[in-house]
Amino acid sequence: MTGGVQLRPAVAGDADAVVPLLVEAQDHLARELAGVDDWRDAVPLFRELFVARGHRYSHEHTYVLETDQGIAAAILAYPGRDEAALASAALARVRARQPSRSLRHVPESRPDEFYLDALAVTPAQRGRGHAARLVEAVCAQARAAGHARAGLLVDEAKPGVKRLYQQLGFAVDGECRLAGRRHLHMSRALAP
Repeated sequence: MTGGVQLRPAVAGDADAVVPLLVEAQDHLARELAGVDDWRDAVPLFRELFVARGHRYSHEHTYVLETDQGIAAAILAYPGRDEAALASAALARVRARQPSRSLRHVPESRPDEFYLDALAVTPAQRGRGHAARLVEAVCAQARAAGHARAGLLVDEAKPGVKRLYQQLGFAVDGECRLAGRRHLHMSRALAP
């Protein structure tokens, strides 16, 4: 990327900047997994998950968009075919911390897509096109890795987020319920 904007894989040391962003973006989903009422209270659990490896919330599956002012945005993304194993590993880590919790995985992605799990832009950097830039860069990397489709879920209660993805070529092609809320599945082809 150019113009003082760089896409790079996240590292464990990005936790302080990235985790609160991704947890706020996941909001009710993060609260449910952490068993808390406020997304801010989920940050310690997700920080632990971010620095660890081998599951869906790891820095291994996170990309950051950096400007000369620091991290401007972050996205959590991975192949849909890997979701079940990555989710199972994350749930095992949560159960180890909270053995009394009954947790189960609800599939979000489709096996044939590169799944965009969570996207967030820092408040100071919003409105500058960073979300679109980050989605396009990650989709280009997914295409280069051989993926033909990208997919994601949008909370039905967030029409502005849905509009952003529609502007980026994503179309609604299904729905599911997560944490008691309706989510729309959206996808788009990744042109060769």
